Amino acid sequence: GTQSKETLRQNLLLWSVADVATYISAAGFPEQAVAFRTQEIDGKSLLLMQRSDVLTGLSIRLGPALKIYERHVKMLQRTHFLDEEDDL
Repeated sequence: GTQSKETLRQNLLLWSVADVATYISAAGFPEQAVAFRTQEIDGKSLLLMQRSDVLTGLSIRLGPALKIYERHVKMLQRTHFLDEEDDL
């Protein structure tokens, strides 16, 4: 849809597998996005992913996997959980 990044972040739990793949692809990792789609990683799964899940569980090359985890997965998780705390 035409949602802003902010709305997307807050609705991470609602992200579909396609949303996650689109995000990873738009972040500059179209090849790796395919692996996320194949493994059916949706928003909920993304929130629960550990470093090792991204590095070894998706069978993607280490370099891109590290960047995706450090710059994107970790950031989305942090943003999401910070948002949660704000609501308390």
